[in-house]
Amino acid sequence: MSALCGKTQFISDLKVGDPVNTVFMVTELQQRQGKNGQPYLDVKLSDRTGEINLKLWNYTGGADRAMGPGSFIRLSGVTVTEFGGRLQVAMDWSVFLRASSVVDEAQVCPGDFVSATDKSIDEMWGVLMDAIASVQRRPVRCLLESFFHDPEFAGTFRTWPAAVRHHHSYCGGLLEHTVGVLQLCILAASQYHNVDRDFLIAGALLHDVGKLSSYVYDRTKGITSMSLQGVAADHLVLGADQVACRIRSLVDGCPNKASCDSGCWDQRMALYMQHLIVSHHGTKEWGSPVEPATIEACILHFADNMDAQVNKFERFLKEPAADWDGDYRWCESLGRSVWSILRHTVKP
Repeated sequence: MSALCGKTQFISDLKVGDPVNTVFMVTELQQRQGKNGQPYLDVKLSDRTGEINLKLWNYTGGADRAMGPGSFIRLSGVTVTEFGGRLQVAMDWSVFLRASSVVDEAQVCPGDFVSATDKSIDEMWGVLMDAIASVQRRPVRCLLESFFHDPEFAGTFRTWPAAVRHHHSYCGGLLEHTVGVLQLCILAASQYHNVDRDFLIAGALLHDVGKLSSYVYDRTKGITSMSLQGVAADHLVLGADQVACRIRSLVDGCPNKASCDSGCWDQRMALYMQHLIVSHHGTKEWGSPVEPATIEACILHFADNMDAQVNKFERFLKEPAADWDGDYRWCESLGRSVWSILRHTVKP
């Protein structure tokens, strides 16, 4: 069965009134009840350029047997509409049954559908490697190398998303977010006094390491979900525990221990490192067991939050949308209207 490579109609190119004739991946599917009391199906469709909602009115059941998350459907003979400033495709369930068909995943090219970073993975990895090489404290550099010089760890880290939905939630998102936080932290280290640059770099690189076990990521379908570990402990606790285990392993089993002329990790340094990870969400309301108690933890928290929030703006400004209400429109993920003086020149 030949693959339908070369998808030419992407979500980022759609406008109100455009006819739709292409394949989408289903990422979410929920049955809801309208204001008239009638059931409808709320579906999120995606390709590598973004998402668009599909509303199916007067739903009578059966969609779960053919179009669950990760499945592919072709829509034809329908047009793009707009609701609340966002593009959508809407139709009666009976019309959808005639205008759609299920497509076998063997017939599609995964690269057309999996959302991914638009930055170079190799270039970002190079920035990360340069930062590790610049670390002066030998124990801190050894810790970072024990993670990022491990081929299996590196292979996963380079492709992992940074979130299920909110920020950098796409292939390569964790690396992109980590490098963004790293670069902000390096700038802050040069701006402020009494900052331990080595520990701050280590915190930036390892603050989200727990996400590798917090999420389950299907790379071929671009679907991310929480793991049982993530539900039970979240990535802050998991990450701090992983770092603590790695430090113990370095102290107890480092092959270069006998010949190394540098001091190794002690309990105080290990606690300092763990604190960076467990406090990086900033407040207990945002999931941190403790609030930042060091200048490095303070910088890391704000760098992490800044990179995450700006990414929401960036992604929102790339989304396909109907005409804005003047210079602004409502952004669901940010919970506010977003205004852009450059909105006519922003490109996906």
